[in-house]
Amino acid sequence: MKDKIISISFITFLFVIFLLNITRKDEEISTTERRKLQQLPELTVENVIDTSFQEDFDKYALDQFIFRDALRSIKANVNYNIFKKLENNGIYVIDDYIFKSEYPTNIKSIDNFIDKINGIGTHLTKENKVYYMIIPDKNYYSNNKKYLNIDYDLLYEKIKDINYQYIEVRDILSLHDYYKTDTHWKQENLNGVVNRLGSAMGFEINTTYEENTYSPFYGVYYGQAALNGKGDELNYLTNDTVNYSRVNYYENKKENSVYPLDNLENLDKYDIFLDGASSFVEIENPKNKSGRKLVIFRDSFGSSLAPLLIDAYSKITLIDTRYITSDIYLDMIEFTNQDILFLYSTLIVNNSNSLKE
Repeated sequence: MKDKIISISFITFLFVIFLLNITRKDEEISTTERRKLQQLPELTVENVIDTSFQEDFDKYALDQFIFRDALRSIKANVNYNIFKKLENNGIYVIDDYIFKSEYPTNIKSIDNFIDKINGIGTHLTKENKVYYMIIPDKNYYSNNKKYLNIDYDLLYEKIKDINYQYIEVRDILSLHDYYKTDTHWKQENLNGVVNRLGSAMGFEINTTYEENTYSPFYGVYYGQAALNGKGDELNYLTNDTVNYSRVNYYENKKENSVYPLDNLENLDKYDIFLDGASSFVEIENPKNKSGRKLVIFRDSFGSSLAPLLIDAYSKITLIDTRYITSDIYLDMIEFTNQDILFLYSTLIVNNSNSLKE
């Protein structure tokens, strides 16, 4: 009798789960994972024959399974707290800071990065003052040797082959300067970086900012960790110059602001900094009459740093070569009499195939 009750209960449970899955409305996005979810694939003769329907349906079933986030959280907590695993799907946590392991060291990628950065130099002029800064990802400051990460000493030694003036930044950053739940650095903590750039590049910025706060901010690692935890505060700095500046984004073909506030409705709130993944951005500062201009080749770390440099330049152009090719941006910009700054994180150096030619 007991076995019969167990069997009936189990079948009932499966039936209820099945019923809930087929009656609930499919979700389009996962806010915790910050990605689009697989939708029910269309059934055709072609995709049945080539098995793509089966593959897409498996992804659909996994993505749309009811209580999926709760199950992901249970799995992560079991791995960390019961099985005592050091990481879960490459994610590890130390003192409330969430990290994603970056491993192994990709020598070919580092060499490719160096070649691509040096290659851009062939389009520059002798009058250009050219600098580069390689920002350490926050794993650099984790101070825990139990987790696998890239060989930072080797990476920083190899990037000395870049043919421009190097600006060191590792010594003035710390783990505190990065978000706990995200990969990026905090804009409000970058005064030392700005001063270091100014010392090397010949400018000085003495200004005060108003700190604007959005909270809670859940970064990219929060959803990947699948653990309950506190969010960060996202602060963005404004002053009269920043507010008065004119910004043009290549993608939307219109003038906008340094901080598009509607991006706080996006899955990635970090997009508030210069519209996130924008390939080509021009910032004009009418208050600066010096005529001094700056071109920044950058990744997403540059989005939050560039607004802090506006006071020093009449125009700043940002080029993200992950999203735009050289044949396009070379038709859009003249490098004559402009400062040039290459600003990339170690994550890009170790994964440089993302950079376009």
